[in-house]
Amino acid sequence: MSKLPDPNDLDWGAMSKKQFKYMEMAYELADEEDEALTRPKTRVQPLKKKMFKTQEVLAVAFAAQARNSGYVKVTERFNEPENKTRFANKELVKFHYAEPSQWIPPDHIPLTVTEDDYENVDIALKHFRRYTLGVIGNQLTGFQKDVFDAVNLDEVDGGKLGVLSYVPELVKREVEENKFKKLLRTEYHASQDIGKEGDSIEGVMKILSRFYSEQWQSYNYVADYMGNLVSFMNKYEHAVDERKKFKAKVKGHGKNRTFEVPETRLNHVKLYKV
Repeated sequence: MSKLPDPNDLDWGAMSKKQFKYMEMAYELADEEDEALTRPKTRVQPLKKKMFKTQEVLAVAFAAQARNSGYVKVTERFNEPENKTRFANKELVKFHYAEPSQWIPPDHIPLTVTEDDYENVDIALKHFRRYTLGVIGNQLTGFQKDVFDAVNLDEVDGGKLGVLSYVPELVKREVEENKFKKLLRTEYHASQDIGKEGDSIEGVMKILSRFYSEQWQSYNYVADYMGNLVSFMNKYEHAVDERKKFKAKVKGHGKNRTFEVPETRLNHVKLYKV
């Protein structure tokens, strides 16, 4: 695998939608690829000898996504006994298929796969094949291509359990992005640049979208300010559709990467209750 640049050295705001999606996925999956290259073979050999129905693995992946209320990349343990361990999605999937001889943490609670999980698989595969393959299918690393190739197989070996555990999160982001794109197309086609670089602005904004970046340890927000789009990074979680008073400085102007309309990038953002 070629080494990715330090994410703090990249100008994320200046990237096109395709470049941003490619780099975002590259960083999201980099840890998975590193693990695949360095993981001791003796640990995974029993699972690699077995084949699993892709549909069933994806249903388990959706059960893990539901358990964690999203995608957890690294297992989180807490000092407080009342806080239960949050196992990484890929670990939950692998534990589900573990051989009797393999060790499983004693605090692991087995997943229960429901009819809703299989329904989500059907919905996800239709969406996944319709949108994702066409958007970024030609700009993938070898490991990323494994994710897409595995989805189209009837069966996968145990070495693919980790990559398939990411599919629900990937599809969720695509669905959210398509809804967001429709909102921008219908409501924000007349968005305009705000001020000039370095200007101080303040007022009330409405949060339109957010996503969390493990790499940056922060949320990226897009918001409405007087009918115009603004975007910024913030380490605190704020709800979509929530209104916030704010003070900020204009960092620059560009285009929204989901839909090509003017968007003003902010920094030094301070948010307050309305």
